Amino acid sequence: ELLTKRSRTFRRHEVAFTLIELLVVIAIIAILAGLLLPALARAKESGRGALCVSNLRQLGLATMTYSLDFNGHLPSFRNWLYTRPVALTSGTLYAYVNSKDVYLCPTDKIELASKRRRPNTPASGGFGFVNRSRDYSYAMSCGICHATDLSKFLEPTKTMVLMEASLATNDYSGLVGPSFQTRPLATRHANRGHLLMADGHIAK
Repeated sequence: ELLTKRSRTFRRHEVAFTLIELLVVIAIIAILAGLLLPALARAKESGRGALCVSNLRQLGLATMTYSLDFNGHLPSFRNWLYTRPVALTSGTLYAYVNSKDVYLCPTDKIELASKRRRPNTPASGGFGFVNRSRDYSYAMSCGICHATDLSKFLEPTKTMVLMEASLATNDYSGLVGPSFQTRPLATRHANRGHLLMADGHIAK
């Protein structure tokens, strides 16, 4: 009988010790999750940033190919994005891209889906605004609006053609520049944004 009591006491202590172990393990897992989740989020964003660069590079190649077909001239700011309202496939550059996904940064796509309010951009009205959500992230520099001949660019490495812009949800102007409402560089990727320069390289 004494042995039985000791056995029961041992089992009670054993169960209590196992519960403490379980709580310690749960606490460790919670701490590790707190450390790893931000790192995983950064890794995902890094992947989206790389895809954004790839998109802009493809648009750059399309722009350069277009210029070969049009005597060294870049697409016009008036129709590079669309010739029919809210229709990317109607833009003069689309024939050289053949993919609507290339026009949209994956991080911007997530932000658009979340309907998060966008600071520093006009909410409505003005040139190029429509009554629906946009489906592109990159805008042409107004600085080359009337100077599209690549051979006349004095410093192609410093001349911006397209930019990952901070655009209002309903902005369908396709432009960035001083002649229109301000649309700053979007800094979605670890506080960085991407620009396509006239020589074809991507600046960050």
